[in-house]
Amino acid sequence: MTIKNNDHQHLKVFVAGAGTMGHGLALVMAGAGHTVTLADLDTELLDSAISLIRSHLALLSEMDRMENSEIQNVMDRIRPVVGLETLGEAELVMESISEDTHVKKAFYAEAARLCAPHATVTSNTSYLDIFELAPETLQERLLITHFFAPPYLIPLVEIVKGPKTASGVVRQMQRILIRTGNKPVIMKKFIPGFIVNRLQRAMAREIFHLMDGGYAKPEEIDKAVLASLGIRIPVLGVVRRYDFAGLDFAQKLFSNPSIGLVNEDVPSKTLEALVKKGHLGVKSGKGFYDYEGKTKEEIYGKRDRFLSRIRQLVDEIEEDLWEE
Repeated sequence: MTIKNNDHQHLKVFVAGAGTMGHGLALVMAGAGHTVTLADLDTELLDSAISLIRSHLALLSEMDRMENSEIQNVMDRIRPVVGLETLGEAELVMESISEDTHVKKAFYAEAARLCAPHATVTSNTSYLDIFELAPETLQERLLITHFFAPPYLIPLVEIVKGPKTASGVVRQMQRILIRTGNKPVIMKKFIPGFIVNRLQRAMAREIFHLMDGGYAKPEEIDKAVLASLGIRIPVLGVVRRYDFAGLDFAQKLFSNPSIGLVNEDVPSKTLEALVKKGHLGVKSGKGFYDYEGKTKEEIYGKRDRFLSRIRQLVDEIEEDLWEE
């Protein structure tokens, strides 16, 4: 995301949930000039979210993606609150709470009661059919806007409309996201996991199959991907590559004997063993890799510097390489 002032109407945005994605959404929307209420029930999480947002902004300034003088202006547009009492003030509600159907259903019941009649309501769910959870009164102005972490650097947003979502709401949300520097894609209809998570789920089955079966260590799998797919995908995507390979070759490939891919979700013994030990990844200091001795800000900062460089390259590729 490039932080800049925009000449479009600035909105009153309510972000529900101050966790990993929620605080990132608050940063994106405040960075685009919108006034943001960041809400959660956990005061410690809210405090942590504000600290992380300031850290992310400092890094964006360091990477010349925004002016240092703008950091405080962005921070001033974010108001942390506990609870949903101010939900009625919002023109745009962005739900980013627990991926739990009961929790989400309760939230949408409250949103239907408290939201202004004209407010658009979106969900950052990665797979749930929220249209089955929300009251009828929200359906015409309800849609999914699935961001990717970290949303201030990863520009994709998958927009998914429900069976009763008004087409004007979808177009309006698309314009809002484009003006924030995001790159929205519109799904024609709901399917669990949308585009990217369905591709990632298929890949995850094979990743854990290779580790559980003792075929390859985690670091070897990462090296293999970074030295191949990691280079090719930013240039060719996953569909265009078939044009370069030749569609006749692709057709022949699919007629060859199966290589025995995993076709169902199977609990991973490798993953279960790590979780049992409390090795949960960056948030606990250790996962497949060891992060102990470094702060979260240091770890995320290192990741974000590289993501920013890749983002810049991908933007250039999209603009120049495949111009029609």
